[in-house]
Amino acid sequence: MSPVFFANGEGFLRTAGLLDGSDDRHSCYATAIATELVLKAFLLSRGWSDERCRRDIRHDLVKALAFAQAEGLKLAPNGLGDVIGVLNAYYPRHAFDSFVAPDGDTTFAARACGDVADLFDVVRPHVKVAEDA
Repeated sequence: MSPVFFANGEGFLRTAGLLDGSDDRHSCYATAIATELVLKAFLLSRGWSDERCRRDIRHDLVKALAFAQAEGLKLAPNGLGDVIGVLNAYYPRHAFDSFVAPDGDTTFAARACGDVADLFDVVRPHVKVAEDA
């Protein structure tokens, strides 16, 4: 199931990249969905079930990141934690219609998409290992 979550997340990330610059609300929403899916893909590759992800994480990106790191996800230092914090202020509440970039940061959506793309690069080998097992 991990490869399916990963592939679906990549689709949302591509959508976010296509939307970047046109409407930050839609781009950041697609980035948030991609983030949820890639983190859950990692957790599934570590033996978590879809049911456990639904029960313990739901749509909380901060929790998903914390659980993934507890399961061994190693991240290069970048702004991913900050990006996830901003996205998480809207995502679990389904509130991207009122999304506002922090401090009027006009580059936030593009930066968020780039940081999450880096996350996909980190998770990809773990999902491939799960596919080959």
